[in-house]
Order: sequence, then structure tokens, then C-alpha cells
Amino acid sequence: MRTGQIAVEYTGEICVLVLKGEHDLSTAPDVRVHVEDALIAGGDLIVDLAEVGFIDSSILGVLVAGYRSVTAAARGFAVVAVPQSSVTRLFDLVSMSDVIPVYPTRAEAVSTLGRES
Repeated sequence: MRTGQIAVEYTGEICVLVLKGEHDLSTAPDVRVHVEDALIAGGDLIVDLAEVGFIDSSILGVLVAGYRSVTAAARGFAVVAVPQSSVTRLFDLVSMSDVIPVYPTRAEAVSTLGRES
């Protein structure tokens, strides 16, 4: 399995955590640290999974924990996932979008979080 990459970008004051490749138990601690760093930095957080080929339940756990922490701090949290991808199929399987806002593009996520500020 090809290890995933993680990058941090900013769109205005919104932190965008960009994941690429494949993410599982081996990358979950790094993803968790980046989510925690974004929480400390303040502002809203978007986790962009548009270039992710695979995630497992450990990444889902990190996303749910991140969502709870960020929203508990009265900040916005959203995920970007390409429709009909393996990621969105997994989200549908576990009803993830019933818990976390999922958008098909980063622009839509940014637009929505920007309106909520």
C-alpha cells in the first residue's frame, strides 16, 4: 500500500488539510496531529480527501474526533470527497455524511463555511 501524503494549505482563515494517496492505521497518527494543530491554530477546518484513493476506519475515527473537537470550539468543520469515489462509498456505508458535512468540491466547502462565520 502506498503511504499517503498530508499537506496544509490556507484559504483565507480556513485551514485546509489536504490528504493524498492511501490513508490507514499507519497514517492516522499523523492525520490526528495535523487536525489537532489546526484546532490549536484556530479557525475553521476542511479536510480535503479529493485525491485520496483509500481510507480505512482509523481515518474515519480521526475525522469524527476532529469534527467533535472543532465544533465544540464553535468552529466550522467540513470534508471534501469526490462523488462516487471509494471514499464517498465508505461514507455512505457508515452514514458519515449524517454526522459530518461532506462537499463534492473544496470551493463548496469554503463557500459554506464562509457563510457560517
